[in-house]
Amino acid sequence: MLSDIIDHSSTGVAERLGEFFDDGAIAARFAVGYLFFKGIVSLADDIATLPEVYLLIGNVVNRLTVEQMQEETLNRPRGGEGLVRDQEDVASTLRTVHDRFAVETALNVRRTIEGLERTPEMRKLLLTLARRIADRGLKVRVYREGRLHSKLCLVEYPKSGPGGVAIVGASNVTLGGQPHRTELNVIVRDENSIKELRCWYDDLWNRSQDFQRELFDELGASWAFTENVEE
Repeated sequence: MLSDIIDHSSTGVAERLGEFFDDGAIAARFAVGYLFFKGIVSLADDIATLPEVYLLIGNVVNRLTVEQMQEETLNRPRGGEGLVRDQEDVASTLRTVHDRFAVETALNVRRTIEGLERTPEMRKLLLTLARRIADRGLKVRVYREGRLHSKLCLVEYPKSGPGGVAIVGASNVTLGGQPHRTELNVIVRDENSIKELRCWYDDLWNRSQDFQRELFDELGASWAFTENVEE
């Protein structure tokens, strides 16, 4: 039986999550800090089929001048619109001017996507994320009150199931690879603890800023949509 402690010598966080998803999960809530993408490539199929996925990313910002912010806002390409069913609804959510925080965070995400290895697996993940935003199965927010130090992956099951299971610790599941030697994570199964973790997550979620539109735009304008990546 695998240990409930995940460290640098054990199976990675994403691999353990895959096991939990296979048990009939109905929702997943992630608090990950910066969004790296690479670590969740193996979870693309799970993200595609889970009824609800919530992604809370941290506040990692490159400070822009006002002029740079305006230029990024005006020139930021939009893409992936063909995936969206209700074009009128999309039009109603478009904002002409993004605030400084949203623009800076989107620029960071764009640079990260540009630097990803162009593989069929990575392309599949990026397309999956865009599709899930389009079908409203993936909700994304940015926590803007400071750094998101603690990391949480919370998996929920139907009421008739085990209730929930969580991985809490220092490892950002989107980064990929084995945890660093100084990182430690623990699997939580206790029902009362799961409820407390859900309250912690909901509190941060409710104090965070929507980022679905911005992430959708960056995904749709990325190489995943414009380049043919072969095996």
